[in-house]
Amino acid sequence: MTSTRAALAVVVVALWIGGLAMMFRRNANVSEAQQLAQVALRLQPETFYYTIERDGLQIGAASSALDTTANTLVSEEYFVGDYPAGKSLERTSARWQTRLTRGFRLAGLTIDIARPTRPFAINASVEEDTLLFIAGTKTTGGHPPAHYSFIRPLFTPSLAPVAFMLGGPHAIGRKQVMSVFDPTTRLVIRPELAIRAESLFTVVDSASLDAAGEWAPAHRDTVRAWRIEGAPQGLTAWVDAEGRIVAAQVSDLSAIRTAFEIAFKNAKAKSK
Repeated sequence: MTSTRAALAVVVVALWIGGLAMMFRRNANVSEAQQLAQVALRLQPETFYYTIERDGLQIGAASSALDTTANTLVSEEYFVGDYPAGKSLERTSARWQTRLTRGFRLAGLTIDIARPTRPFAINASVEEDTLLFIAGTKTTGGHPPAHYSFIRPLFTPSLAPVAFMLGGPHAIGRKQVMSVFDPTTRLVIRPELAIRAESLFTVVDSASLDAAGEWAPAHRDTVRAWRIEGAPQGLTAWVDAEGRIVAAQVSDLSAIRTAFEIAFKNAKAKSK
């Protein structure tokens, strides 16, 4: 009887290990298209708001939204505020909309920056899966239409950390080279994103009017975030488990997630 039980235990363990091995092989053999489709399925449509500061003083507000339709995914970033232009500040609004397939592949993007001097716009689309076409517009800064080949998949700076975080474990030290479109140079670059640290952030998720008539924090929540380095322009970002920015820093500019009213309504009141 004892030998029978031992044999049965060996069989059960062997089947268990065999099942794990099959699962490992199946996950290891997931194609790029399947992995990106899984990223798209795990993505939660949501909009986050940020205060934008320069040297600790708020100069504007921003939002980052991800939404889904029947056939597409849409990412939209928006900024309004007094953006540095040389030694002065210019009232600026900027909108960046990215369209993706339901398989999380870039289909096209539009960037529109409105400001008193040097307004700027980009319209781009992906052709033949590995070619980015940038069309000519009236405010391209003098750049003619251009084609850029890239190693797929291609992402925007805001979507690269989403694909990175949802596409693998959140292990410190994990690295991945990704194709990213850099609008400041109009080029496709290949940065290596890396997870360098993990921490808890306390963020404001709702606001109410205080005695002075300004919007103040009404409730805070904790968010686990990971520090991603290697992004374009020296950007260091803390992102949540879905790759959405919690806090970011580049040069003397910083962004911190907060409630809509604190980001936009307080900034609008101060600009009057």
